[in-house]
Amino acid sequence: MTDQSVALRPAFPLSTAVMTGLLPFVVVLTAWALVPALSDIPAYKLPPPAKVWSTFTSMTFDGSLLSEIWHSLQRLAAGYILGNLIAIPLGLAIALNRAVAETLTPVLSFFQSIAGIAWVPLAIIWFGVGQGSVLFVIANTIFFASIYSTVIGVQSIPQVLFRAALCHGASRWDIVTSVVIPGALVQILVGLRTSMAYGWRALVAAEMIAGTNGIGYMTLEAVQWYQTEIVILGMILIGILWLSLDFLIFRPIERVTVKRWGLLS
Repeated sequence: MTDQSVALRPAFPLSTAVMTGLLPFVVVLTAWALVPALSDIPAYKLPPPAKVWSTFTSMTFDGSLLSEIWHSLQRLAAGYILGNLIAIPLGLAIALNRAVAETLTPVLSFFQSIAGIAWVPLAIIWFGVGQGSVLFVIANTIFFASIYSTVIGVQSIPQVLFRAALCHGASRWDIVTSVVIPGALVQILVGLRTSMAYGWRALVAAEMIAGTNGIGYMTLEAVQWYQTEIVILGMILIGILWLSLDFLIFRPIERVTVKRWGLLS
């Protein structure tokens, strides 16, 4: 095998994967363009892609779209950091006490299963309409998803590893750093990723109901004026931003961190 063939080999699977990933979107975009053109569906119900693209460019150039995106990302970042700063340390502390963990795990599972949007009415009563309610819903949703995943991760560590560490004279801190964190790391990373997905959906829902700006607010406000092109644009942005966050941040962090702890070949 020549050096040239070896150099070219990684590029082919990558291009194939990109094409495979893009194909469904091309099919959907084509169908979307054809349906309004070949049917009597009014443009206000299903505007063509060209209309949505025109709306995107005009809102981008006047700065309104970037402003809404920035508001949403700021809230998401604040809620994500706040929720996880509390959830992960607390989850580790709970999981290290077996009796406490067994008692609280069903409770955490219960709250983790409640959708973020279900907290919005209570948030409005507590904090009113605006920034406080939205931030509470995001942080609350992220907190329960992350703490539950952390507790489950620690509980999944084989007890023999704890006993082996104690036999070698490990202190409690040594056990946390050499057994608990590496052993629960994969599940913690899953929690970080899952909580972001839950938080993102909670953000959009909370902005629609209790927000005064942001992508969710922009989308719902457009419904009142039958600006369907803005509604569809908002939906597309919600999907693209989440895929970007997952691909550019979480996948690299997950890959590097897991390799660092020797859990990935």
